[in-house]
Amino acid sequence: MSLPIVTVDGPAGSGKTTLGRRLALALDLPFIDTGLFYRAVIVAASRAGLGAGDLDGIADLATGVAIEVNTAPDDDSWQVRVDGTDPGAEIRDPRHAGLLTAVSQLPDVRRHLLSLQRAPAARGAVAVGRDCGTVVFPEAAVKLYLQATAALRAARRAAQLKGEGAAVDPETLEAEISGRDSGDAPAMAAAPDAVVIDTGAHGIDEMVEMALALCRAAGL
Repeated sequence: MSLPIVTVDGPAGSGKTTLGRRLALALDLPFIDTGLFYRAVIVAASRAGLGAGDLDGIADLATGVAIEVNTAPDDDSWQVRVDGTDPGAEIRDPRHAGLLTAVSQLPDVRRHLLSLQRAPAARGAVAVGRDCGTVVFPEAAVKLYLQATAALRAARRAAQLKGEGAAVDPETLEAEISGRDSGDAPAMAAAPDAVVIDTGAHGIDEMVEMALALCRAAGL
């Protein structure tokens, strides 16, 4: 029997994290936010004084960064540790959005982080991101792809940042959403066997039930 793996993909602010965490709790599986690995590299690069023009330097740095991601779905006290320290709200700073997209497309970085993203799924997992169902866990038993309007995603992103104690600048946030939509497009597509859910048409409780029904049908 294959591992119980569920993937939840979609653009920024589509609701992946909320749905994924709820599913991981219900299924008693680790919760893997694959985007945190890329964000951790950007935080390390920022600490090292590397900027948008230092992509080669960031690619080299990525292989030496110690990244620890919290995979416990019932613990939101911390998300990730970068070289042993918690970056707090900096991990989702919208000002890093452009660099995040650029770095996430570097082949060497993607190859290095792929094994780190897969490691916590030794007994199964619920994984969220951009390409979990197509690249990270193409063998997943259940694949979901979330979509929502840009306005709704921006509102959700603002609420998330405020909840994490981060400052929210509407113009910066709008640029993050549109920039990542454009930059992530080549790598972000629903897997052919994914179930697409419009998160603007369904509440979170309804989506959880829809997803759990798919999981039960898949034997999870």
